[in-house]
Amino acid sequence: MKKKVLLLILFSLVFSAIMVSAAVNDTNDKAYKCLEDKVTGKCSSLSTEEKIFSVLAIGKCKSELNTEALNGECWPASSCKLKTTAQAILAVGTNTKKAEDWLLSRTIDFENINWFLQVESANLTNCKATYSGVSYDFTVNDDKTLSRDAGTCLTLYSLSGGSYWFKISPSCYNQEFQISCTNSFITSLLYQKINSPKYYVSEKTHSASGAGTTSEKVNALCFAEGNTCDYEGTLWATMVLKFKKHDISAYMPYLISMADENVKYLPESFLYSLTNNFKTDLLKLQKESKFWSVSGNQFYDTAVALLPFQNQELQEKTNSKNWLTEVQGSDGCWNSGNIRDTAFILYSLWPKKISSTDATPSVKDCKSSGYFCLSNASCSTVKGNELSDYSGCFGTTICCSEDEPLATCNDLEGEFCRSDEICSGGNIVSSSDSNSAKFCCVSGTCELSELPVCEQNGGFCRSNCVSGERSSADSCSSSQICCVQKETSYVWLIILLSVLIILAVLGIIFRKQLKDFFMKLKFKFGKRKAPTPIARPVSRPVTPSSRVYPGAVQRKIITTTTTTKAPGKTPVVKKTKVVKTKKAKSDYEDVLKKLKEIGK
Repeated sequence: MKKKVLLLILFSLVFSAIMVSAAVNDTNDKAYKCLEDKVTGKCSSLSTEEKIFSVLAIGKCKSELNTEALNGECWPASSCKLKTTAQAILAVGTNTKKAEDWLLSRTIDFENINWFLQVESANLTNCKATYSGVSYDFTVNDDKTLSRDAGTCLTLYSLSGGSYWFKISPSCYNQEFQISCTNSFITSLLYQKINSPKYYVSEKTHSASGAGTTSEKVNALCFAEGNTCDYEGTLWATMVLKFKKHDISAYMPYLISMADENVKYLPESFLYSLTNNFKTDLLKLQKESKFWSVSGNQFYDTAVALLPFQNQELQEKTNSKNWLTEVQGSDGCWNSGNIRDTAFILYSLWPKKISSTDATPSVKDCKSSGYFCLSNASCSTVKGNELSDYSGCFGTTICCSEDEPLATCNDLEGEFCRSDEICSGGNIVSSSDSNSAKFCCVSGTCELSELPVCEQNGGFCRSNCVSGERSSADSCSSSQICCVQKETSYVWLIILLSVLIILAVLGIIFRKQLKDFFMKLKFKFGKRKAPTPIARPVSRPVTPSSRVYPGAVQRKIITTTTTTKAPGKTPVVKKTKVVKTKKAKSDYEDVLKKLKEIGK
C-alpha cells in the first residue's frame, strides 16, 4: 500500500510538470523548430542563399555550402556573385582567405565624384604642396582661406564666399600630394558626387607639427560585376572585409555618395556598422513602429535593418519583435514558410551561438565577462579596445572594452511625448533620457491617444491574430483587424486540481502509514539509529507540573479526603477521590477528528 501511494504521488507530479511545459511556446522557439524541420536532411535541395542563412541561424548545411564554392574562392560556382560570396564568407567563418582575395580582385575605380583637399591651421602659416617632383607655395590665412593655387592639380575652390579648399583635377587623381607648413596643421580629403550639393569628409584626417609633412592621395573604389559598380555587392563585401581586418577606406566614398540612389538596399544599416554614423537615419525608416520596407519584402528588410543590433536591445527592435509575433505563420516560419527570410530574421533578431561558425572560439564570453559587443567603428568611436580573447558576439561585431552610450532624444532629432500621447506619423525610439513618463518620438508629432473601439473594449488591433486569439467585429484602422482572447479552456486546470485533491485525500486517509514510512526513511538515512523504546509504568500520578502540550488545556486536580474517627483511636482514611476536570479539545484535535470522519 505504501509503495502504491508513493508511485501515485510521483506520477501526479510528473504529469503536472508535463502539462506546464507544454504550455510554454515562444515565438523564436516555434520559428527555430519550423526552420529545423524545413532544413534538416534537405540541404542538398536548398538554394545557395538558403544554405548560407541556414548555416548562420542553426549551423546546418555548412558542408553543402562549401561544396558550392568555385575552388574555394567564390559562390555559387556556376556564376560567382559579390553579395553571395561575401555572405558565404560570413557563414563559413574560417579559412576564407582565398574568397577574401577574390573579392579584393573585383574592384574598379569609381570616377563619378569630385575631390577636394583641405589644409587648415589655427594660425596664419606658410605651406608648400609637393607632387610630381615640384613644390608650390601657398598660405593658410587667419580666416582659414587659402591664398593661391598650388599648380595645375590643386586650384582654389570658392565656397560660401571664400576659398577654403583646393579642387583636385581629375587628371591628377593618381598623384600623391605632400603638404608641409611652418606651424602645426591638418589635412584631409573631401568629396562630392557630381551634380550633388552634398559634401563629405573622408574618415582619415592627418596632422603634423611645424615643419612636418602629411600625405594625401585620392582613392575611390567599388566592387564590380563585370565593368559596372555593384552597390549591394559592395555593401556586403565591405562589411565582411572590415570584419576580416582589411582596410576599407577606399570603398567608403562610393558607398556614402551613392546611398541616396540605392535606398532599396538599406545602406544606412551597413554604413552604421562601418562608420558608427547613420544610426538616426536608419531608425527613422521604421514604419508604423513595426518594420522596415524599402525593397518590397518587409521581412528581409527588417532583418537587414536590425543586423547591426544583434547584440543589443533597443525600442525599435522590440517593436519589430512584437510585429513579427503578430504575423508569424501557424507553422512558426515567416513569409509563407520562406526559409531564407525565416533564417535571416532569427539570425538578426534572435541569434543563437553556433559553435561551428565561430571564427575564434574561446572559453571566455564577452558579455558575461562584463564587456560589450559592438561594431569595430563603434568601439573606435568610444575609444575602446578590441578584446580578441573573448567570444560570444554575433555577426560582424567585436568584443569591446567600452560600451556605446545611448543618444539623447535631441541628438536623435526627436521630441518627447507624454505617456498618454502617441507618436503620430513617426517612430518611438530609444534615448538615454526617456522614461516611463515620456518617450522619444522621431519624424512624427505627439497627439493625444484616441483608441479604436477594439482597444477600448480590451482587444488588440493587429495585422493578424496570434495564437490564442480570435477576430472580433470591433473596429480598428482600415489595415488591421480586432483580435480578442479566445475563451480559455479549463480542462487541464480542472485535471490538475483534481489530481491535487486526490493527493490530499490520500494523504489524509493514509496519514498514519505515511508518517511511519517517512519516520523509517528518516532513521534509515539519518546519522543516528532509532531510539530503543522505554517501558513506561502502567500508571503514574498526574500533577500540575506534568508536561503541557501545545493546543491542550492543563488538567486541574482536586483531591477530596473523607476520614472516620473512633473515640480514642487514630483517624483512618476511609476514601480518597481524584476529581479531574474534563480536558478541553484544541482546534487542532477538532480538525483531525473531522478529517478522520471524512476518511471513513
